[in-house]
Amino acid sequence: MVQFASRSDARHFLKGRIMTRLVSSLRQGRNSRRRPALSLVLLLLVVTGVPKLAANQPRDLLRAAKSWGYQLQDIEVGPLRRSNYDILVIDAGAPAPGSEFSKRALQSMQRKRDGSRRLVFAYLNIGEAEDYRYYWRRSWKKKPPAWMGRENCHWKGDHRVRFWMKDWQNILIGSSHSYLARIIDMGFDGVYLDRVDIYRYWKGERPQSFDDMVAFVRRLSAWAKKRKTGFLIIAQNGEGLLASDSYRAAIDGQAKEDLIFGNHGNGVRNADWRYKKARDLILKAKADGLPVFAIEYLRKNALIEEANRTFKKLGFVPYYGPRSLSRLGVDDKFHPEDGQSEPLMDEVRGKC
Repeated sequence: MVQFASRSDARHFLKGRIMTRLVSSLRQGRNSRRRPALSLVLLLLVVTGVPKLAANQPRDLLRAAKSWGYQLQDIEVGPLRRSNYDILVIDAGAPAPGSEFSKRALQSMQRKRDGSRRLVFAYLNIGEAEDYRYYWRRSWKKKPPAWMGRENCHWKGDHRVRFWMKDWQNILIGSSHSYLARIIDMGFDGVYLDRVDIYRYWKGERPQSFDDMVAFVRRLSAWAKKRKTGFLIIAQNGEGLLASDSYRAAIDGQAKEDLIFGNHGNGVRNADWRYKKARDLILKAKADGLPVFAIEYLRKNALIEEANRTFKKLGFVPYYGPRSLSRLGVDDKFHPEDGQSEPLMDEVRGKC
């Protein structure tokens, strides 16, 4: 079955096919009594389009997704292209040694092996500046800009940012040279926002940081969707922001790490009150019709099966992989970052 990325693509394709059939039917001399009726039906299809095929727009594909994959390190196009995930989240700026990432490579990943459409999202950290990105300047180490805060001691090279400041936001959005513009121009279907939860870190210095993050994500979403119609926004973690109606309206999907396990170690069940608090906030997104994507960093089949039962009841789309996000799926390999458990915000604030 042919799938299309947009309504206009579907109509353009069908109009061509239908007009060819229409002309052919009018030229044939057989079944003359049926030709007028057939011609009328075909003409109506040309005018009205075919809703079923037009439904294969990015947002519809996002909501229909049953699986997703997530890799941020050692990106190799081949394994990603050959995977069967409906959605991929990748870091285009982190190719494996000797590997190359291009528009053509991205386009190849946007089709599954059966020819059906796949959505590919680019990872974007909006709450931390990373010293391995193109925008990083060496001089910042000695003389950091006003928007730069303390380095995240748990993730080397990541520096917390005062995200509400225009100079930081202008690096990410607002011009053809911005980070998000590069992502859009590359051809990605959407962006996967990380560290939206950084607003909690700054509450002491900036009491209105919650409202600041809501405003930032709204601005980012509006700018991206104006630059590319149908561009999608998924936010990871920061489920407290889902209490805001305008925030939920600005995103197209919600993702959550470590909902059931992982707050105090991979495979360690989270405190019940933490799980319920996060779950109830995320269900606000679900109630609005937003798809929810969950990731648990698990290896043991018994724990994966347990998590699957919970996610099935909640209607969340799960993914299981290594915490390092250096490869797809669950395997027996090990990366130095696989053992790190993401520290809880209320336990690290002010410590590093």
